[in-house]
Amino acid sequence: MSTAIILAGGRSSRSGRIHKGLRTLSCAGQPISWLEYQIQQLRRAGFNRIVLATGFRPRPLLNKAAGTQHTHNPNPARGPFSTLQQALKGFISQQTLLVPLDNPVPAPAVLFRIRRALQNKRIAKPCYQGRGGHPLLLSKTVVQHLLKVDPAASDARLDHQLRQLAHTDIARVGVTTPLVRTNLNNQRQWTRYKSAKQGT
Repeated sequence: MSTAIILAGGRSSRSGRIHKGLRTLSCAGQPISWLEYQIQQLRRAGFNRIVLATGFRPRPLLNKAAGTQHTHNPNPARGPFSTLQQALKGFISQQTLLVPLDNPVPAPAVLFRIRRALQNKRIAKPCYQGRGGHPLLLSKTVVQHLLKVDPAASDARLDHQLRQLAHTDIARVGVTTPLVRTNLNNQRQWTRYKSAKQGT
């Protein structure tokens, strides 16, 4: 079974009054929330188990997450790594796709390539112009390693843990879209993305 975890444990304070997962865009002429759109993209790519990982302000998101599983960090103030560990607990023996809520899910074709690229590597990720982006596909050995990290340690951050991997452990999938490096944290970034998307 293919599993994707949408990481939505933050306060979403930079997005303004509306939680970033609840901002809307038009899809096939119909309004849809950002969270629903992310879920839709993952399903199109064959991820049949989608888990929403929450921390702060979970209830509004759950109303837009029909058909997904839910895991909640009871102490989100400990930071995003603790939310990640809470989400990974149920998937210790399988590869898992990590999707930050504020990063657009790539087209299904890109996700297919990322899944094929993992093979004997420990991590697969998209790269645009030589620079890594999101989402990340973790092998089960990486999932198991991350669960052993002390969440109170100074290196209890996903980026710090990934830097410990050898270059040969990582499959880098070249893509032609900068969206894999796009963050949609604040209103300005969201407005720019929405205008570009709905202008196509």
